[in-house]
Amino acid sequence: MIDAWAGTQPDLDVSPLEVAGRLLLCAYHLQQSLTEALQPLGLTFPDFDVLNTLRRHADPTGTNPTDLADSALITTGAMTSRLHRLEQAGLIRRVPDPADGRAVRVNLTPRGRALAKRALTKVLAADETFLAPLTSSQRGEVAGTLRQLLLAVEARS
Repeated sequence: MIDAWAGTQPDLDVSPLEVAGRLLLCAYHLQQSLTEALQPLGLTFPDFDVLNTLRRHADPTGTNPTDLADSALITTGAMTSRLHRLEQAGLIRRVPDPADGRAVRVNLTPRGRALAKRALTKVLAADETFLAPLTSSQRGEVAGTLRQLLLAVEARS
């Protein structure tokens, strides 16, 4: 693509595509790998994210749905739909918040906890396969560089 632009419009600086295009392609391929890893478990990546966020929080009183939505960068309405689907599958339960009778808290069921654990193993294996061409040092460099990009983008928004 870079060479094609150089031949078509040599005065155009397309160097950002060397990084941005590769980031997009990497994200696409990694997302495909994660989708394939989770499919046999009957989970989507968003489902995985909710289940393992609950598992990671490990709050015995449960987690507030708004906190889950904020963590997933989605609206509370979208989170409500996701929670409904996970509750119907028997993976989570919503219970009244003892501190606020109008609110609920979300907990994993034992089945949800077991599935979340299995799913995390699958996702980490897919991540490892994707990153296998990089040494530990290279992974650290990439992570640090991507962190810089994200901090700059998040500071602007």
